[in-house]
Amino acid sequence: MQEHTLSPTHLKLIQRLAQTGNLSVESLIEQWNSALAKQATFREHLLKLGAISEKVFQEAVSDIVKLPFVDRLPQLMPNFQNAFTQAVPIRFAKKYLFYPYEFDDEKLVFVVINPWPSVIYEEAARALKRQSFSLVVSTEKVILDTINLSYDRNSSSAEEAAEVLEDDADLAYLDHFSVDETEDLLDAEDEEPIKKLMNSILVQSVRDQSSDIHIDPSPKETIVRNRIDGVLHKITTVPKAGHIPLVNRVKVMAGLDISAKNKPQDGRTMIIHAGRKIDIRVSTIPTVHGEQAVLRLLNQSQGIIPLKELGMAEDIAEQMEVLVRQPHGIILVTGPTGSGKTTSLYSALNRINANEKNIVTIEDPVEYRINNYGQMQVNEKIGVTFAKGLRAMLRQDPDVIMIGEMRDTETAQIAIQASLTGHLVLSTIHTNEAAATVIRLIDMGIEPYLVTSTVTAVLAQRLVRKVCSHCKAPYSIGKDRLLKLGFSSQLLETHFSGTLWKGDGCHRCLQTGYQGRIGVFELLLMNDEIRKAINKSTDAAAVKQAALSTGMKGIKYDVCHKVLTGETTVEEMLRVVITESGKS
Repeated sequence: MQEHTLSPTHLKLIQRLAQTGNLSVESLIEQWNSALAKQATFREHLLKLGAISEKVFQEAVSDIVKLPFVDRLPQLMPNFQNAFTQAVPIRFAKKYLFYPYEFDDEKLVFVVINPWPSVIYEEAARALKRQSFSLVVSTEKVILDTINLSYDRNSSSAEEAAEVLEDDADLAYLDHFSVDETEDLLDAEDEEPIKKLMNSILVQSVRDQSSDIHIDPSPKETIVRNRIDGVLHKITTVPKAGHIPLVNRVKVMAGLDISAKNKPQDGRTMIIHAGRKIDIRVSTIPTVHGEQAVLRLLNQSQGIIPLKELGMAEDIAEQMEVLVRQPHGIILVTGPTGSGKTTSLYSALNRINANEKNIVTIEDPVEYRINNYGQMQVNEKIGVTFAKGLRAMLRQDPDVIMIGEMRDTETAQIAIQASLTGHLVLSTIHTNEAAATVIRLIDMGIEPYLVTSTVTAVLAQRLVRKVCSHCKAPYSIGKDRLLKLGFSSQLLETHFSGTLWKGDGCHRCLQTGYQGRIGVFELLLMNDEIRKAINKSTDAAAVKQAALSTGMKGIKYDVCHKVLTGETTVEEMLRVVITESGKS
């Protein structure tokens, strides 16, 4: 290997790194030459080898160049943040990994990875109209996270991007697109207006934590809406001439046939936003005004949420943890579409030691990708249904089976048999409440005695919007008013202080007064009283009464409790629990 001459500064760096004790000076010099031979930086080479942590390396750099080391960055004032993001392209900031540590009318300090190529920072300082600057040192992750967050906040809105189309007289050239490589949306510098519009819609949707994007055609224009915390909000309108190009762009991203405009299509794609992977499920259908598209956004980097963070009361969370450790039985989760059923199932599964159990799932689609689970995707086009997939799974020696949805009699029957033969089965099912779930199984053709002997619990849930913590404000309400709304006198006695909470509306919650959602739950645990009620009658009301009499607290109780503790509002209770589930 050819040896390269070390500068005095780099020799000092090697000597300083040797003091950590991981590598000798001789070994570090060898790795220095190896890095040069591979045309890699010394830092990148050592980190890739795992010879040293990035923080230790950067602290050594700061020490030898006599610059401060920082492991967190203060938030810039919005006007200075805007000035930087407008003057310095994101690709330039990411390439050289630098960002303002201090930036005001009198002072400019850059936080950097590499303090030596000062010409880069001189150029940036000139762009910011500063004559001088100083440096501090940090890690790549700290700087890169801050860059992504800042440029995300300052990226153009979908409304601004849509205005470009208003001024474009001829949109015919936008009808066809090529499939692009996946890149971070914040890095995109597309010149084509329709690409810019689509990227802006996606960026804004991710930033606003939207669950869905709706592209809805009308006679004169196309309306783009985001579903945020379960409620649709209009974000922009697109001129009629831009509808086909916009939908075509979506279809190309999802690998759909852009020439087929008269049939429903489903597909999926993936985007990267600020370093985070977002899976997108795409559905298009023909309507009288053109194709309608809905995009479901699934943040894969979010991870599995613990049960208690879903909003479960402590007693329900503890009972669920016990239930998922059973060797067999069926646990069902019910609720409307978009109520977080799959999230609850995965949160429960996460309490099982996957190293000791063979956990397999069949879903349509797979929403959370877990490394140590065997996950199967339903594909009815090639004959992979829930029922057929479940039969195949039973030959894989599973301990725990998760079924995305129990939607037909055949799937329900196989699940029952799997439970009877010593498997723990978890699934979702569509009913209004926990008591109605067991009756639904009977209606699907399952004998009552099989239901009572296999189903161990039913979890019913809804999602309600949380009061925004940034604009949360108290208000007074009479106890009589709450009693008329259905609050129990016992609950009011123990938790009502005369004050409730609501959000006044601020920029963080888009003036809605709500930010985020939380689950409300009821857990039906199978017992002798409920079994008697099921065997005696197929009336959901009788089953519910038996469950309530033996200790079940209904969804209404849970949401009322969350209203009294300031987590949600009376309006949300009325909208979600009363309106959706009827009499609770």
